[in-house]
Amino acid sequence: MRSRFTLFSLLAALLAMSAEKAAAQQVATAMTRSPEQASELTRRALIFLEQGEDASDEAAKMAAYQEGEKLARQALELDDGNADAHFALFATEGRRLVLEGSVNPISLMKVNSRLDRVLELNPHHSDALAARGGMYRQLPMLLGGSLDKAERDLRRSIELDPQATGARIELAKTYHEMGREDQVRPLIQEALHWAEILNKPRRVREARAFLAEIESD
Repeated sequence: MRSRFTLFSLLAALLAMSAEKAAAQQVATAMTRSPEQASELTRRALIFLEQGEDASDEAAKMAAYQEGEKLARQALELDDGNADAHFALFATEGRRLVLEGSVNPISLMKVNSRLDRVLELNPHHSDALAARGGMYRQLPMLLGGSLDKAERDLRRSIELDPQATGARIELAKTYHEMGREDQVRPLIQEALHWAEILNKPRRVREARAFLAEIESD
């Protein structure tokens, strides 16, 4: 009887030690999950996103997007509540898929869910609203496209970020497709103004190209 009691006591002690060890590991893991580290990784991911956007060849774009995507995923492992990290993953993964030519309804739903997560965490995320507005404009109606919804999100994006360039260009294109031509040129000129002030050469080129397009119509 005594030996049996001793065996049970030993097993209980071993289980307690295992539980303490597991708890210590969880604490150590939690300590490594730093929102500050996630923010830094996100910052770097967004820099690679911009580098990819500004790159002149597809190989450089792909390398930048892949690195940005990797950093965004690492950031989310540390802090799943970081809206900017979710946006960085949405943007870099989406652009990578476009370059690969692997956009399909399934991948589109997956990317859209990432954008939904951004706006769930931060309904006032200007870049996410601009991105969703752009998708509403570009998608066919059968896949959820809507010029009215595009206008709503793009206008809200500009309200939140008065210096927004991409949202202004997208909104100008939306109005052009709506036939509201009197509102197109002022938006493009505003976009060009801010793109030059903020030193965004890609947006400058995009604004000028669209301005030339509507002038030739």
